[in-house]
Amino acid sequence: MMKFVQSKLNTEYIIKGGARQEVLELSEDALREVILNAIVHRDYSIRGANIQINVYSDRVEIINPGGLVKGITLKDLGKKSLSRNNLLFGLMQRMDLVEKSGSGFLRIRRALKKYKMTGPIIETNEYWFTLTFPRPDLQKKSLRERFEDNKSVEKTTQKILDLIRENPYISRREIADNLGNITADGIKYNLSKLKREGLIKRVGPDKGGYWEIIK
Repeated sequence: MMKFVQSKLNTEYIIKGGARQEVLELSEDALREVILNAIVHRDYSIRGANIQINVYSDRVEIINPGGLVKGITLKDLGKKSLSRNNLLFGLMQRMDLVEKSGSGFLRIRRALKKYKMTGPIIETNEYWFTLTFPRPDLQKKSLRERFEDNKSVEKTTQKILDLIRENPYISRREIADNLGNITADGIKYNLSKLKREGLIKRVGPDKGGYWEIIK
């Protein structure tokens, strides 16, 4: 399945330090995780139905026979999990193809975030589960430009963490002054993002409190 998808998508060769890196337009980690989830969670009692992978000019669709497992809603994805095929899941876990139950969508979202991809778009009813990856418009921004943007964000995040590590009582204005290329509002956004990701937490009030790095 992965070879089929890879053969239909665009690839860009990015040269770094003399080495050539082959980069697919969509995250291979996310695609692989979705395909594994489709195999594990498919409803095999629906006869004559198969997992479908459709590649269009603007999107890739993975369509799976069977809706969500009873007791799970869309809001639960990445938080809760009920396996439809326990034996199959256990087999794939022993083969190191999947990790603990319920972690698949978290890995998909992390992979998409790292790749600066939007989505996935999820549609479901009692018979089908469809997950769609929008394909990037490479005429507007190349893969190289997208990854360079991503590195810039990672560098800013690391610099903020380093400043907090040096001085937990540092203010947003002081962080902005140290970085020089970002406003106090931009720092506020980045700090909120780091809190949502569980990397830092605020101890005490805005004035007089301090930052704590969690991991």
